[in-house]
Amino acid sequence: MTSSPQRNPNPPITGWRRSLVMGLQKLVYWLARYWYFLFMAAASIFLLLGFLAPALLAEGYEAAGTAVYRFLAPHNHQLPERSYFLFGESGFIRTYSLEQVIAFGADPQQAQAFTGNAHMGYKTALNHRMVAIFMGMVIGGLVWGWRRGRPSLSLFVFILFTLPLLLDGFSHIISEQGSGFRESNDWLVVLTGGMGTAVFYTGTTAGTLNWWLRTLTGLLFGLGLVWFSFPRFASYFGGVKKQLEKKRLRD
Repeated sequence: MTSSPQRNPNPPITGWRRSLVMGLQKLVYWLARYWYFLFMAAASIFLLLGFLAPALLAEGYEAAGTAVYRFLAPHNHQLPERSYFLFGESGFIRTYSLEQVIAFGADPQQAQAFTGNAHMGYKTALNHRMVAIFMGMVIGGLVWGWRRGRPSLSLFVFILFTLPLLLDGFSHIISEQGSGFRESNDWLVVLTGGMGTAVFYTGTTAGTLNWWLRTLTGLLFGLGLVWFSFPRFASYFGGVKKQLEKKRLRD
């Protein structure tokens, strides 16, 4: 009795399927090689877009500038009193209080829609905190690349880097429900004995308490996010790259 020939359980892939698989492998290999530059480019582009929007309005490209604002709007609130203003007559970069923004023509009920004017300048499409976050990511990424894979944060340390932002952000959310304790910041007045000015405790412009907290917590989070994630990306993509290189040698 003759035995029937055994079928190959894994027949070779041919034709368009092979071309598709090879194309996907090349794409994954390319991502494994250049992931660092891709992530750095993405963070840099988002940061630059935040400053591109006011530049476009200042040059009269209203439709293009509005498109950039809309593209970044889902990622941040774009409140004018918590944003930078560029290309105004009174200075290259300025910040304004809510009262000043309203005096310049903003609708208090739709303040987010206000982008500025030629006199005061045009607001960035990223608010103070988001500018700090993306700056932290770009700076952190450059430091990590320069230091050849360092710093490398543990999960616990990354949580410590993130906690200040969460505390500051959620305290504002709770305050806006009616208590208003982050608008007056009386808690800090008591702690510091009222050493600062009233504007320092209650304002939103550069140099005030709220501006410092948004900027520093955003910067800290951006740095921590990169220094926590990049070492893990490097390890993962490094393994993928080695596997694909071994496969290419076998083929």
